[in-house]
Amino acid sequence: MFFPVVGLVVGAAWALPGLLLGTRFPSAGVPAAAVLLVDALITGALHLDALADVADGVASREPPDEAVAIMRQPTIGAVGAAVLLLVCLLRYGALTFSADFGFRLFAAPVAGRAAMALLLWRLPARPDGSLAQAFGRPTARVVIAAMVVAVVCAVPSGPRGVVGLGLALLSAEAYALWWRRRFGGLTGDGVGAGGLICETVALLALSAR
Repeated sequence: MFFPVVGLVVGAAWALPGLLLGTRFPSAGVPAAAVLLVDALITGALHLDALADVADGVASREPPDEAVAIMRQPTIGAVGAAVLLLVCLLRYGALTFSADFGFRLFAAPVAGRAAMALLLWRLPARPDGSLAQAFGRPTARVVIAAMVVAVVCAVPSGPRGVVGLGLALLSAEAYALWWRRRFGGLTGDGVGAGGLICETVALLALSAR
């Protein structure tokens, strides 16, 4: 239920570089990069690491158990590094159109965390000590409450924020269907990567004309 609230706190941290640096540099590139840096510091880059791990697991084309074992290896493969770089570039490009409007950024982290709550509800956790198992599977009532909180938290970003939230949740549904077919039960990496992907979808919606 409180995942979106965490997203709002992260969004407030995102907004600070835009508000403090947005008028001090002729290019939006510096505040956009600062937003990404702040995000990595706050989250410990856990979601970025999860995205790279999932990309390596998918690229392996191994059966589910073997692919998940690859995700849990401490090293990052070439495919994981490439996907991580490309997604970061995509996020940077979107932020160059948004970083000077700090309040508009709130909806993206909110959407990403709401998507994570939805994924935990839609997919059972793998029964092998996964971080997703530690979170537990929320009830429908908790998820509905989380969605309501997410809408309220996205309001400061205006209509685009609400649209971005909606697109992120639709992306989470598609991601959940794909994950179930490819890997079965959900893992911690699956939650983190899914949240980052949905957050990026919302960010693109915020920056689109």
